[in-house]
Parts: sequence; C-alpha cells; structure tokens
Amino acid sequence: MKKTICLICAAIFCFSCLQAQYYKKITVEAGTKVAEKFPVSTRYLYPHFIEGQVYMKSGAVSPNKLNYNLLLGEIEFINERDTMVISRKKDVKLITVAQDTFLYRNGYLRLIHSGSVKVCLSDKIKLKDVVKKGAMGTANRTSSVDSYTILPVDYKLYDLVYAEDLEFQRSLGYFILTSSGDLIDFRKKNVLELYPDNETDIQKYLKSNKVNFEKQEDILRFADYLEGLQ
Repeated sequence: MKKTICLICAAIFCFSCLQAQYYKKITVEAGTKVAEKFPVSTRYLYPHFIEGQVYMKSGAVSPNKLNYNLLLGEIEFINERDTMVISRKKDVKLITVAQDTFLYRNGYLRLIHSGSVKVCLSDKIKLKDVVKKGAMGTANRTSSVDSYTILPVDYKLYDLVYAEDLEFQRSLGYFILTSSGDLIDFRKKNVLELYPDNETDIQKYLKSNKVNFEKQEDILRFADYLEGLQ
C-alpha cells in the first residue's frame, strides 16, 4: 500500500515538473535564430502530422495529414514534400485532427467542451518580453513588446536574428462560444452576465468550489455545471 502511494506521489511530482517545463519561458538570445530554440518537438502540438479533415463553409471536405504549429498559430498540412498552411481561413467551418476540433476566429481555437456550453482554448507560443543588455551586462526589460508586433507570422520567423534577447512562452486562454458565435473570456464576471437568471446558484457554486480560471480542469468542471442549469 505504501509502495503504491509512493508511486502515485512520484507520478504526480513528475507530471507537475513536466508541466512547469512545458510552459516555461524560452529565451532566444541576441544573435540566435528563432528556429534554434524551437525544435519540432516544441513547435508543434502533436508529435507528428496526424490524419484530419478540413471542413469548408461551402461544404467541401479536404482530408490531409495535419498539425498545429504553436509558434506560428497555424494549422499546417503536408502537400507532397512541402509543409503548407491553410490560406482561406475565413472559409473554414471547422477542422478535425484526431479527436480534436478546431475553429477559426481571428486565430485557431480548440474546442475543449462541446454541448450547450461550448468552451474554446487559445493555445499559442507568444512573445512575452524583450531584453536588452545594459551596462555591465545587466538585463534591461524596459523594451516594449508592442514594438515587436511586426514579428512575421509565417516561416520567415524561424530565420530571424534580433539584437535583443526575446522571451517566448506558451500561453493559454479560455473562451465561451455563445450561440450567436461570439467569443467571451471565461471569467466570473462574464459568466454571471451570460446567466443573469442563475446568478444566485452560480455564486453558491463558486463559493463551494474554488475555480481557477487559468486551470483547464476547473474550467471544464464549471462548464459541466453551467450546462446542467439549462
């Protein structure tokens, strides 16, 4: 029994360490190509390209091997020997990759909770900080990330070399997809506004169940509860 408990604790500890490492900041040092810090294993959501389907609003369906590029925020497919991106994104109804479903709303979102309460996940590696080297080699973080919004979102990004250190980090965002197609940040305030008739019950749930709106497990459990209100 003690051995089993120890094994479980060890597994949880290892998983936590892997999660922390998975979302840690990645620094691209000045003078280094961006691609050197983002190998394929870090760059893509899936370990390899997987059979999937692209469903267009016109009704056309295109089967292909697909993968989601976290760094570029693009779903890519294999065209003979080349890796390509979907160009007519606004014409895409949805995309399936293995068991996952993606939607496009000014960026790709993964549907993580279906049914009457739809929850979407934004998952992308983003530029978080620009670090210049000051006097005596000290780090100066006063550089504006906004000035780097011109970073290319295509494959040119891989070969770019900058004079400052760039810090990237994988970032998650959770949204409710309404019946009218609007995306609403999954936050307490927004949920209460979406369910004004159930505010008392929702407040009781939140009081009894601590919900971390940055944690997927809590988000999905809360979504299940909201679905039961309807």
